[in-house]
Amino acid sequence: MSVFYFIGVYLLGIIFAGAWLDKVRKQTAHVQQMNAYRLLPPSFAAPMFYLFLFVELVCTVHLFIWNMSLVPAIGLTALLCIYTGAVTFNLLRGHRDISCGCGGLLENERLHWGIVIRNMLMLALVMGLFYVHSYVETIPLNFKIICFLIAVAVCFIIAVGQEIMLFKRKWINQFGSIIEGDKMK
Repeated sequence: MSVFYFIGVYLLGIIFAGAWLDKVRKQTAHVQQMNAYRLLPPSFAAPMFYLFLFVELVCTVHLFIWNMSLVPAIGLTALLCIYTGAVTFNLLRGHRDISCGCGGLLENERLHWGIVIRNMLMLALVMGLFYVHSYVETIPLNFKIICFLIAVAVCFIIAVGQEIMLFKRKWINQFGSIIEGDKMK
């Protein structure tokens, strides 16, 4: 059981570390994405962005050092609830043509219900990992490294899957426009 615990912790750590790095690199774009949600006054978007960025950093560091202790459990639960609520609210309002602003591996060009489901699954993972945290036995460093590499492999598979889906969407759109062009002739 300890092995699955550490794989889950490292998976969340890698996902949130990648999201944090992406947001740091593209700060202006992420603040604009927050404004596109139209949930906060524009003057609050930048301060909230930096608050979320700080919480993501603290949670990520805690995941890699202290695993799923109280701090990352509370921080990630709060972030995932806020993010999921914002996406859900915009989907219900019909605002789909904005980037989710997730950053990193989880970035999506448009809002869709899959983001809500994914966030709810991540929330369940956070809660489950926190619940079993006190029961997990320590494992040797070489097993922790293997768990980390498995988490990296899972992230790699997710990234490849997203690229395949993106290629598929572009190919279908391009093929559709060719067919539409043929119909017009």
